[in-house]
Amino acid sequence: MASYIANKPPIMAAALTLLAVLTAANCIFCTTAASRDYGEEAMKARHEEWMAEYGRTYKDAAEKARRFQVFMANAAFVDSSNAAGDKKYHLATNEFADMTYDEFIARYTGFIPMPDTGKKMPGFKYENVTLSDDQQTVDWRKKGAVTGVKNQGQCGCCWAFSAVAAIEGINQIKTGKLVTLSEQQVLDCSTNDGNQGCQGGLMDNAFKYIVNNGGITRNESYPYVARQGMCKSVQPMVTISGYQDVPNNDETALAAAVANQPVSVAVDANRNWQMYGGGMMTADRCGTKLNHAVTAVGYGTENGNQYWLLKNQWGSQWGDGGYMKLQRGAGACGVAMKASYPVMN
Repeated sequence: MASYIANKPPIMAAALTLLAVLTAANCIFCTTAASRDYGEEAMKARHEEWMAEYGRTYKDAAEKARRFQVFMANAAFVDSSNAAGDKKYHLATNEFADMTYDEFIARYTGFIPMPDTGKKMPGFKYENVTLSDDQQTVDWRKKGAVTGVKNQGQCGCCWAFSAVAAIEGINQIKTGKLVTLSEQQVLDCSTNDGNQGCQGGLMDNAFKYIVNNGGITRNESYPYVARQGMCKSVQPMVTISGYQDVPNNDETALAAAVANQPVSVAVDANRNWQMYGGGMMTADRCGTKLNHAVTAVGYGTENGNQYWLLKNQWGSQWGDGGYMKLQRGAGACGVAMKASYPVMN
């Protein structure tokens, strides 16, 4: 092109040069537009694959289009976070990827930091506990004190699952028998003790109900349906004598408690929690606005970093098989701000 223009008269050469520049610019624009179109088409294909993987369907084209926009924003958030390469955890386009954070929090959390109206047992029974050499790492799953990962579904009753998991743990430790207990019973029946069903609640109020009721039944006798119903009269199978709180913001005290039994804890489940795929969540990636309840079922050290092992109830496809490792010793996600455990004589 350059030699061809050079052999033309000056005016014609200038015109041809201008035409070449405009053509090149136009090609650049076309390439950019084509890339953008390809990116959206690729994302649509990714959305379709995700829908197939999680069995997601939508009521109409408008709803699908809206959910696609949410999915695209979440996928970009996931990809950007993972590409940064500066974190000890990774995110994933999991089953919550077509939900906004506000929708997710409204449906899948449910911890309410309300005043505890129950009669807690005084003191902290593990106050003078010193961790032994074999308690430097604890995993109650390996000791048979943790039932399988459950799923609260779209009902804000994380508090019930957290409390029940802690009772399942202490019952196995005391009796040697792992019994799957009923969250639905606590969901339906603990409103008189201050809880609000799928609209939220507090683990201590769940413990209070179980103490006053004379126990809790098996899950198979009162199965979970992810919505609040009428309280049914059932035969209790497991009883507790009371409950205690762990001293606030004291992770040493929390470790002493977790070394001896699974413990209910409240956390700040932010957007990184929604899309968490595995690894160790760190304190700089979440705040202390408590909105969710899980169960601390152990702790340990990985690559020189201390962590809490948390059992969640968002199904086994979330996180690391339904679990999260959370940085220990840094107040991460407010994990030691509101922790409590059942007491069994």
